[in-house]
Amino acid sequence: MIQLTSKIARILYSILASVIIILIWRNIGFATTLFNISDNSISGLSIKALSLTLAVLILTIVVIRPKELFSFLGLSSNVLKGFGVALLCVLPLYLLFPVFGNLNTDVTFSVIYDRAILTGFKEELVFRAFMFGLLFRYAKTGFFWAVILPALYFGSVHLYQGHDLLSALAAFGVTFIGALYFSWMYVEWNFNIWIPAGLHLLMNGAWFIFTMEGTEVAAGGWISNIARIISIALAIALTVYYRRKRGEKVFDYPVWRF
Repeated sequence: MIQLTSKIARILYSILASVIIILIWRNIGFATTLFNISDNSISGLSIKALSLTLAVLILTIVVIRPKELFSFLGLSSNVLKGFGVALLCVLPLYLLFPVFGNLNTDVTFSVIYDRAILTGFKEELVFRAFMFGLLFRYAKTGFFWAVILPALYFGSVHLYQGHDLLSALAAFGVTFIGALYFSWMYVEWNFNIWIPAGLHLLMNGAWFIFTMEGTEVAAGGWISNIARIISIALAIALTVYYRRKRGEKVFDYPVWRF
């Protein structure tokens, strides 16, 4: 590993590594081309996800000790606790969507595997554990400065879901806020990556398992956004309770410090 003692050097590496991982992600199709496997098959989707994960591990181990690698990325945290907290927080979606919408009988396992399971894991690994983690945990920047880069990019990759400028900006805004929310949950729950990954995965799953107004895009509709707001409020309340029970405060870390 490389030991960078200067804070500026650590910030620069964090930004450079983030740019590299995004370039790899955009060109990850080479992994399936190499093995002559269809991009959209289960095996093709899995190979691309594994290749991206490997790239994250390699770029992280450049500056993080090998024995601390999985802990730094939050991968060694309690999986059952992570998904248990996530399931409790997203329960409002799975209670309200069947009432105001319908079960999507056209959804396939391949879609759920790709758009919910793999997307939820990949985006949290890259945007939260890796990009945010390098800036916040490694470079020691404040929460705001650490979250802004991955949040901006996370929002921008969802612009395509808008059919005009207004809807594109709505998709950007919702996903940008989502990035702030997932990052906050990640920090407050002691860097357990399975909590934001579980939240992301299960939220995406609800969007595909049920059909109702707005679930075809990230911005959502009235009912889906009300359900999402209730879910976030529940998560915030649960997090505040968890921190207080441990004798800790929320935002008990630098926010604006660069």
